[in-house]
Order: sequence, then C-alpha cells, then structure tokens
Amino acid sequence: MTDLVQLELIRESLIAVVNEMRANIIHSSYAPIIYEGHDFSCALMSADGRQVAQGLADHPIHIFAVPYSTQQVVAKFKDDINEGDLFLHNDPYTGGTHLNDVLMLQPIFFDGELGMFAAMRCHWNDVGGMTPGSLSGRVNEIIQEGIRIEPTKICDRGVVNEPFMNLLFNNMRARSERLGDYNAMVGTGRKAEEHLQRLFKRFGGGLLGGIEELIARSERQLRAKISERPDGDYFAEGYIESDGTNPDPLVVKLKLTVKGDEIIADFAGTSAQTNGPTNCGPAMALNAVGTIVKSFLDAKTPINQGSFNPITVISEPGTFINARNDAPCGGMAECKFLIDSVVASAMGKVAPEMTVGDLKGGANHIIISGSDPRGSNYIHYEWPAGGTGASDGTDGSNAVRSYNEGDFNSIQSVEMVEAQFPLRIERCEIRESACGDGEFRGGFGLRRDVKILGRTGALSVLSEKNVIPPYGVEGGSNGAANSFTVIRDGEITQPSPVPGKVSGFPLKTGDVVREETAGGGGYGDPLKRDPELVRTDVAEGYLSVGEAAHRYGVMIDGDKVDTAATEAKRAALSKSKISVAVELSNEEMTDGPRRQFLVPKSLATSLNVGDGDLIEIFTGRGSPLRAWARLGDGGENIVISATSLDILGVAPGDHVGVRAARPHPETFA
Repeated sequence: MTDLVQLELIRESLIAVVNEMRANIIHSSYAPIIYEGHDFSCALMSADGRQVAQGLADHPIHIFAVPYSTQQVVAKFKDDINEGDLFLHNDPYTGGTHLNDVLMLQPIFFDGELGMFAAMRCHWNDVGGMTPGSLSGRVNEIIQEGIRIEPTKICDRGVVNEPFMNLLFNNMRARSERLGDYNAMVGTGRKAEEHLQRLFKRFGGGLLGGIEELIARSERQLRAKISERPDGDYFAEGYIESDGTNPDPLVVKLKLTVKGDEIIADFAGTSAQTNGPTNCGPAMALNAVGTIVKSFLDAKTPINQGSFNPITVISEPGTFINARNDAPCGGMAECKFLIDSVVASAMGKVAPEMTVGDLKGGANHIIISGSDPRGSNYIHYEWPAGGTGASDGTDGSNAVRSYNEGDFNSIQSVEMVEAQFPLRIERCEIRESACGDGEFRGGFGLRRDVKILGRTGALSVLSEKNVIPPYGVEGGSNGAANSFTVIRDGEITQPSPVPGKVSGFPLKTGDVVREETAGGGGYGDPLKRDPELVRTDVAEGYLSVGEAAHRYGVMIDGDKVDTAATEAKRAALSKSKISVAVELSNEEMTDGPRRQFLVPKSLATSLNVGDGDLIEIFTGRGSPLRAWARLGDGGENIVISATSLDILGVAPGDHVGVRAARPHPETFA
C-alpha cells in the first residue's frame, strides 16, 4: 500500500466516522430543530484542538468555531483529561457561537494516550433566559439569553456530575427534550470512539501521522491558491441595521490583504459591542473569513485545520464581532453572515469570477411558544430560508440554504408542525417579486403564514436585513428585505417598533404569523437578461407582466415576448439610468457609524430619495458601496470621501451609477 493510498483511506475513513455521527444525532435526538432542521454539526479534533475532519453536510458556523472551543478546553484542563471524561461548552466569549449551540467533547485515547476528540455541537431548543427558545431581538445582557457554560467537565472518568447536570436542566424549558438531545450526543460520542479505536487498530501510529500530513497538505493547497491571486489591499464594509435597542446601525469595516501565500483580514474601525443581541464572540470572525476564502479559492477539497492556517484575523476585543462579557450574543448568526457578506465583497475583487450576490443576512430565528390543549407548554422554532445570490451565468436559487449554511433544510414540513403543535400552516410558497434583478437574477424568498390555534402564545424574532436589503453585484440590484409581521383580524400588525427584533409579542387565537424572507442579490445589468428567462418567470408566477416590463424591459404579449417592443423599452430604460461623476470630499463624511454621500438636491429628486435615505454607488464591477444621503444645495456631482474611493476603486471625476437601496422592490401588475 502506497503512502498516498493510505492517506486517502485515513481521510475518507475519518469523514465516514463523522457522517455516521451525524446519522446517530438525527436518528436519536428529540428536538425538531435537530432531527428535522439539522441545526447541529459533528467533527473530529486532534489532541491539541485542531480540526481533523468534518462532513460535507456540517454547518460552517458550528464547525469553524469548534477548534477554538476545543483549544479552550485543552488549555483549561491540560493534564486532567482522562478516559471516560466528557466536556460541555457554549460560552461565546471562549469560542462558542450562541448559548443555544451546546458543544460536547469526548476525548479518545489510543494506548493510554490522548489522541483525538469527538465533537458534537447541537442547537438546544431552550437554554433558559427571559423568553421561550432563549432567542429574543430585545435582550440587553447575556444572562437574559440563558445559561452560559464555560469549558466544564461534566463527566470525570465515567462518573457524571449529577448535581451540575440537574442544575443545568432545571433551568431550561422542556427538560425531557433537553435530556433527550443530551443523551443523543453522549451516545454519538461513544459510537465515534468505537470506530476510531478500530481505525487505530488498523493503521496504528500511521493514523495520527497521516492526520498531520493531511493537515499539512490542506495548508499547502490553500497557500498555493492564494499565491495565484494578486497581492494588494481590498476594502469592504457592511451594516447590522439595528441591535434591537439602539437606533444606530453597527458597521463592519474590512481591509483584506493578500500577501504572497497568506491572507490577513483586519477589521479595524468596526463598531463597539452593544447591549442588544447582535454581538458574537472571537471565533466568528475567523469562522466567516475561513468560510468565504475556502469557498472562493478552494471549494472542492476537504476541510481541516490546514484550511485556516494561511489566514490571520485581526479583530479588536470589545467590538461587536469580538464581544466580551456581558454582551448578549443570540444574534451571532446575524453577525457572522454580515461578516460573510463583507468578506465576500472583498474576495470578489480578489477572485472576480467568484463574485456573488448577497443573501438573507442571518438565521431568521422565529420562535412561537404557547400552551397546547393538554395544558403543556410548547416551543416551536422556525428558520425560514431565503433566496440565494446570483453569480456569473447562474440565477440564485429560490428559498433554499446557501453555500455558507451547510445541510439545514429550508423550513419544517407542514405535517410535522401541525402534528406536534396547535398551529396551522395557512400557506407556504415562493415569495413573488422578491428577487434582486440582474442579467442573472437572485433567488426568490419564501412566504409562510402560521396560524395560532391555541388560546395564547408569544412570538420572538431575531433577524437582519429587514431594512438594509441584500446587495446585488456587477450592476445587479438588491433583493427584497426580510419582513416578519402578525396578521390580526385581517390587519397587518408590526410586532415590534424595530423591524426583525421581537421579544415575546403576545399572540391570541386566530393570529397569523407571516414570514417573508429576503430575495438574493442580482448579478449584472437586468436589461441584458435573456427575455425568454424573464418570460419563464412570468409564466411561473414569480413576476408579473408589469414587473417584466419595468424591471427588465421585457414586453410580453400573451405568452410570447414582443421582440420589437422589448428593444424599444430597454432602450428607454437604459437612457433613464442615472450616472454621475464622483467628487472628493475634504473630510470623512459620517453620521455616527453611517457613511454619508453628499447628494445635490436635483439628483436626490431624480433618485426619489430624501435626507437620510439609503443609497448605493456602483461601478458595474463587484458589489456597490452604500451610504446615507446628505442633501446639498448645489453642484451636479456626488461627493464622497477618500475611503469611499478606496472601497470602490475609483478616482475623482470617474462616473458611477447611483440609485436608492430600497427594502422592497417596486411591484407592478
């Protein structure tokens, strides 16, 4: 047997172990979010906490953070890690995600020496806190989100710490469900150990030696891919629209440097941590950069610690992407997906062929709780998918998970929801008109109506991109923003003054929770889209005839495209596009965290925007730059700062496109 063949056998055997771990979790867990939604991940770690193997279906938001958590456990317990031990962890400040994502680590010993860890991270449906489900858009400190578990040994040489476990489960809702998920993780770790012992018996010391070589090969592979790209600094930024409490957005600023065979991501200038839920711990920035760099440059090879080694992340402690106690972190997915979007924007300049439209912006946590006819309390957790972004030659997909989310399903089945909870799914369909327009359009989001059948209930929502929509690229337009409302007595009710951030809104019999998820950003000029593809979208009911005309310039007569009328319409729409020269400001124009552009009033009238409205500048290359309009009295040019020039890659006097960034695209009959 050659060394290369043995390496491949070791790699695929380890991945097979992870895949069986996943199957065990699915088949034995109690909570629908795990067995139906697949909100969990499994992995194998080295004895010093480096990532060894994961499956293709595992969630990047979990797996890239597991090495950080494992290294914290190793650092804390050092020589006090023994056969039969189990460790539990969910603390965001020491490598966790949010409190609901509980990590269990089981050490695996070979011939009496610590060799590996089996890692299982599962979303527990409730970990205590002020609202059922533990996730709320209006919390102010992490205590309100549930029980925080720093690296903790829960089983010492096979003896479970029962008092600690009772303390844990007695402070969580639906104790029996939590115990069921906990036991599923324990059993999965034991089966993983059985398989790894067989592999060690087969390969002996070659198993651990092979792991080291596999990690080294992955590092060499990614370094080679980075070396193919031009050295330079690439800039991008993006916003969390609200922390649920304060009116100002939060900004992520990125300078991404390609230097030889390494990438350095510097987030200097990012907003400070906040007292709302939109914070995350130190693992998430590396998590996001690693996810996007790997996806853009080396998507087809397996992932292990070597995939991270060429990447350096600089994020200042105390910012909302590297938060410290006691900042709540329930919205860590929203933060991580924002960092994903910002890194994707910068990487689109490094690898232009991989440029892709933006996504829905987070997990879209929807929690409906109440009492059932038997008097028992229930917690129903929804996680509706959105449209994905378009890329060169490919439309976005409709209401499915994206490349940075793993094997989540789009939404729970109607039958499962209605069988378990006093709820009825009134409709579940593609959200019409929601795509970001482009030569290749973004995917359409999802619309779902959930009717309350019980006497009382409560709604909590934690989401992003309800006001600031997903961006388009290469001149493509933004997708529709998320929207989560309640229909009461036929009238639309806003469950919170802050869109997408809801905490325990009271529900009553007959109320309908309406979920409308974002569309993906478009790619390229919508007026270059194949008219037959537009006609197909109209035939499918995704777009109206009027939208085909006004958004794509495609004139449809009956069930056919009117070619002559389409050419005339597109010529007219092309002439109506607004292009202006950029002028350099003498100062950095900001209003708190908000970037500003100085817009002449005449231009603002043409754009139909007012003072403080969100607009975007685009060059037709990569992603746009967004800012809030500050109206000026005279001039014809749009005035921007030096950092804006750097991000866009333009010089004073260059012409750029400018338009409003609207949460909801115009609709036409």
